[in-house]
Amino acid sequence: MMSGDRQHHIIFMPSGLRGHVPDGTLLMDAARQLGVELESICSGQGTCHKCRVHIESGEFPKHGITSDETHLSPPTVREQQSFDKAVNATFRLACQARIEGDLLVSVPETSLAHKQIIRKSANTQRPLTIKPAVRPLFVTVEPAKLDVQPGDWERLQAALAQQHQLSGLRINLHALRKLQRTLRAGDWQTTIILREDRDILDVRPGYQDTVYGVAVDVGTTTVVAHLCDLRTGAVLATEAAMNPQVAHGEDVMSRISYVMMQPNGLDTLHRAIIDTLNRLIASAAESAGVAAEHIYDMVVVGNTTMTHLFLGISPLEIGRAPFALAARDALDVPAHDLKLKLNPAASVYVLPALGGHIGADTLAVLLAESPHTGEDISLVVDVGTNAEVVIGNRHWMVAASSPTGPAFEGAQISHGMRAASGAIEKVRIDPQTREPRFRIIGSESWSNVSNGLPSVRPVGICGSGIIDVVAELFLAGILLPDGRFNPDLQSDRLLWQDDVAAYVLADAEQTAHGQAIVITQKDVRSIQLAKGALYAGIKLMMARAGVDHVDRIVLAGAFGSHIDTERAMILGMIHDCDLRQVYAVGNAAGDGARIALLNVDKRQEARQIVDHVAYVELATDAGFQEAFVGALPLPHSTDAFPHLKDKLPAAASSPTTNITDRRARARLRNPARKRPES
Repeated sequence: MMSGDRQHHIIFMPSGLRGHVPDGTLLMDAARQLGVELESICSGQGTCHKCRVHIESGEFPKHGITSDETHLSPPTVREQQSFDKAVNATFRLACQARIEGDLLVSVPETSLAHKQIIRKSANTQRPLTIKPAVRPLFVTVEPAKLDVQPGDWERLQAALAQQHQLSGLRINLHALRKLQRTLRAGDWQTTIILREDRDILDVRPGYQDTVYGVAVDVGTTTVVAHLCDLRTGAVLATEAAMNPQVAHGEDVMSRISYVMMQPNGLDTLHRAIIDTLNRLIASAAESAGVAAEHIYDMVVVGNTTMTHLFLGISPLEIGRAPFALAARDALDVPAHDLKLKLNPAASVYVLPALGGHIGADTLAVLLAESPHTGEDISLVVDVGTNAEVVIGNRHWMVAASSPTGPAFEGAQISHGMRAASGAIEKVRIDPQTREPRFRIIGSESWSNVSNGLPSVRPVGICGSGIIDVVAELFLAGILLPDGRFNPDLQSDRLLWQDDVAAYVLADAEQTAHGQAIVITQKDVRSIQLAKGALYAGIKLMMARAGVDHVDRIVLAGAFGSHIDTERAMILGMIHDCDLRQVYAVGNAAGDGARIALLNVDKRQEARQIVDHVAYVELATDAGFQEAFVGALPLPHSTDAFPHLKDKLPAAASSPTTNITDRRARARLRNPARKRPES
């Protein structure tokens, strides 16, 4: 029975949805109330086991709670029958457990009624010469004889020299241990697995030409693994998951703080990413019908904090000036040292970084998009929790990291969420009626008041939708250029409290949780701060390079793939450019990792790119604050956008309107929350 007297703070990850619920609330009911749809085929009887969740334990200062498995009612008989005793305390069935304290709950993708959509996939259309670091070679070895003294290894060396003109090779201990039985099992015919014509990683009986590798993009939010055939270059399977480290911080600085503040913080974050990669690799191998022991190579990219945590290296020095890296150059480490479940002799190659906060993921984007080979001035932006920016061409390149924060990905937004089913991803507002239409992930149709309720009801709004709605509010005259809601506007969609307004994007009856989804003044300010930081960083980089324009803009990353480029420019996220030359390239970091996996020469090209790029640290630039303040208005306080001249509202040409007079008039309105009369 619920007491109802006490309230507990519940946070669901990786969606970030949170709220307070009464003591004794069923965890399943709490999830539904907060918009987390858990699968429950058995209607809460505890027999289907589909609503399994993981209870995180420990202090979570970022969220202001302490979570523990004891903050739930004791496991029921159904739960005791469902789980091994070893995991019974931390894995629970949401339909059986009742809440008795604050909780941080991790929801596996398999437990969601609407599975997490990760829109990252390898672009297999990119032309690429296949030249992997690891390749198979078939060889026939002279059988052992009584009167011949050389060992099996020596005879294999002789055969390789004669048949493949290879000499001076080294053999891995793992391969040497199985060499004798392999040669005899194959009737003195064997396939060796050779790395860079130098190291024998494995020996297999007879002819076997299957060799595989994995290209991995360890993102702050998302981890993506591409299982590739190293002979053909084919992507056999792609697996993705939310980065489990998000439970300990949504951005890199919060994770660095976690390492600093928690005694075992580094080990916790390191093990979390290794466990996730092992799970993704196993799933990809099973999907493709591949034995994990036949995976011999891995290429990993990520920002500098993510690669440090992946390698088990403390990122503390990255979080403070002068932002030093443990190693900037490429690293080649044994997979078994990281406890990755590949072939025992497999290697992991981590691409080099460009600078303190510009990591191997940005370098991988450059490797995939090749802006360093052309004459046009390219602006490459990987928009995420941090925005990595590179400007230049084949003659020069400048790179920097701009501290945008997590607002673009839904954090710090009232109804923000990650790009999952039920998230509003596209918005249009009629400039005459000020009525909205929106499209939801999981539905191809647009909402329309005249058509009744949408088939898939929204639970929040993701990053691309947030950019859309702020730009649309501006285009419709609902927002002024300084980012305030227009106090002179009459609209049933505006809810006013004193002189502060909020825009109702979806009415309560339209949503899945029965609460209106609104865009508040604070939400708009969060987007202004994020886009202002991004634009200011780009402007400073252009100034350092001595250029006043760019010829093309490339938006990388899963988030960049779903941004409406015109709305992004109207918002002032990116600089003026011919919109026909502004385009998204998807998970270009994953593509770059795949390119480096499939062509060993590209690894050397990546190191040459590093030498070609000048890294700048914006955090210490004296002009950043001034550029940042100038970039806060929509689209900018002073910079012209000639490619948008027919699209921007007239108010955009005079952003310095009399704010005092407007506020005075706004205060004459009824201060109570109400819809202004038409």
